[in-house]
Formats: sequence, C-alpha cells, structure tokens
Amino acid sequence: MGWRIYAASAVGSSHLDKGIPCQDACAFHVEGELLTAVVCDGAGSAARSDVGARLIADGLARALGERLAREPELLAGPREDFAAAAAEAVTQARAALVERADADGRALGDYAATVVGYAGDAQGGWFLHIGDGIGVAEAVDADAAAPVVSLPANGEYANETWFVTGEGWREQLRVLRVPAPTARLALMSDGAMPFAMARGNAALYAPFIDPVSRYLASVDEDTGSRALHGTLADPRTHGITSDDKTLLIALRG
Repeated sequence: MGWRIYAASAVGSSHLDKGIPCQDACAFHVEGELLTAVVCDGAGSAARSDVGARLIADGLARALGERLAREPELLAGPREDFAAAAAEAVTQARAALVERADADGRALGDYAATVVGYAGDAQGGWFLHIGDGIGVAEAVDADAAAPVVSLPANGEYANETWFVTGEGWREQLRVLRVPAPTARLALMSDGAMPFAMARGNAALYAPFIDPVSRYLASVDEDTGSRALHGTLADPRTHGITSDDKTLLIALRG
C-alpha cells in the first residue's frame, strides 16, 4: 500500500513567447500513510509570482504535514479543527514569503499565488483551497461514491481570483472533507483543467486521465514525473491552453 506521487509543471506558450518562467509550483510531503500535497499558481500580473508559488507550495506542504504527523486526529476530527490547523500552516508558509518580500524590498503582492492542497491518510482527508485550481479525490470504491471535487473560486470576472498574499486570505480559505479512502488524487492549476477535467468540472476527464494513470502505475515516481512533464509540455497542448500547466497525481494501493 502507500502513496505513489507523480508531479510536473510545464511553462505555457504565452510565457514561452515572452521569455517568462513557469509561475506554477507543486510540492508534497509523505510520512507513512500521511500525504500532504500542494499546487500553487502564481498570478500572471505579479512580478515574482514564480518565487511566491514555490515558497508557498514548499512551506505549506511541509508545515501542514509536520502538524498532522504530530496530531493525526485532526484528519478525522471536526471541520473547524482542521480548518484552524490549515490556517496556521498557511500562516507559517506566508511568513516565509513576507520575509522574502522584505529582503527583496518588494511588495507582498509581487509574489501572489493561489493554493489548492490535500491532506489525507488511508482513511480519508481534506482539501484546502484559496483561489482557483482544482482538486479531485476518487474513492477506492469509485462505483459506490462520486469523486470529491474542490472547485475553483473566482471573483466577479472570469479572470479574477483570490491569492494567499491578499489581506483577506483567511476569509478565502476553504476546506472540504474527503470522507472515504482515496485511490486516485489529482491536484492541478487552472492551465491543466481544459484537458484533465470533464465538462462541468464534476470529475476527471477519463479519456485523458485513465491512460495516463495506467502508465504511471507501471513505472517509478521519477520516470512517471518526467513522462508527465513531457505530456504537459507537448506542443499540442498549446492549442488548448496558453497557460502554465501543473498536474500532481497521487495513486494509492
């Protein structure tokens, strides 16, 4: 049993054309059956959002993973207890970002990024979310339970969302329980959603995700992550989206 995690980020064609680095990042922390995983999407309008996405992804995955390793009961406890733990972990990760901004002499908003994350073990878990991106958890008995989907949150306009660097990030932090053991988890930035999610975002797009998952299950994590990067970086994706693309797939059992 246990988790196998495959993750990759690929720069979008709009960034390739302008010589801009990939502004997505992902990170994960595994301790026994406990997995914490985070995908961050840096704001295209923020000058150092690539740095912000990386610092938040790394810091949040580590801080929340370490907290849950000490207090695993939070995973099965009340919503408000996990939400408080998630907020504390975000606060820790955000503090490192504030320190970096101060050292660089920049505004915190220059590092703006969204967050979609998952924390869980062999029994179930939680999504945590600030802004856009999407998370999908499929149960071991997929025929008996619909996938749990943590949907993106946008503002009044389609290209508006919320960032961990915003003053109101606590009000935008959402948590969603995953009540059953997860067999397949997917976290992704919005750049991967057009080809990885089914219409309406109620489930993963099977013609894409199923063959990808079958291949990943047959190889080790390093090989699979390189192959996943090749898929995301394929020029054929540029006709679907010009955005950066990040996809983290975790398989269990």
